[in-house]
Amino acid sequence: MTKRHTTAGIRDVVIAPPSVRHELLTVVRVAMAITFGVWLYLANSPFAASGLDVSRRALLPYQAFVRDRPVDEQRMFRELQVGLLEAETVRSTSGHWPTADALASDGIEPFAVNPALKGPRYAWRVLGDGRFINYVGTPTGGPGAAWLLLIQEPDPAAPEQFRADEEHHQLVDGSVLHVSTWSRPDSPATPATLTRAPQFEGWTQLYAVSASSAHAVVPTAGP
Repeated sequence: MTKRHTTAGIRDVVIAPPSVRHELLTVVRVAMAITFGVWLYLANSPFAASGLDVSRRALLPYQAFVRDRPVDEQRMFRELQVGLLEAETVRSTSGHWPTADALASDGIEPFAVNPALKGPRYAWRVLGDGRFINYVGTPTGGPGAAWLLLIQEPDPAAPEQFRADEEHHQLVDGSVLHVSTWSRPDSPATPATLTRAPQFEGWTQLYAVSASSAHAVVPTAGP
């Protein structure tokens, strides 16, 4: 909409509505943030704790609840979930996953260092191979756990329906991602190459609420 003023000294002002794409991205980010907040609430509610034994029976040997981890690891888990949402936003708009340095320059934790927090600093790297992407963080200058975000892009030949759980996220174009968060004690053996099946390399998959009965991380052949 354009508003014109004929009075001398006053220029025309063009008021344009935000782009549809920008509005859609904002809606998606808010929806994902709300979903993540609900997961955290459920993970820390007394009702979730009352069914803890039942939930644990659904876990595989390489899976665990983040609520059973130390406080600093719980904080890292939360930061990684938020960082993943930011990375997905970049992926939706640009078609590419952002580097760890790009996320750090935007002030996205844990890729950006928070000087107010004590504990190990991390070196982050992004590895990609076909439809698989790894965000890997290894501690520097002291002991600490290594961290991994494992992302699997959709298979164009086998599209799937979105399921609202911890292991599935959706891009703006409707593409469904498989996502998971992993931790392991850092050691010189922490691989510098991309992993598709962390459970076979000493990693533990962490959940905020419960494991999905419909999906487990398994290696797949092909790109």
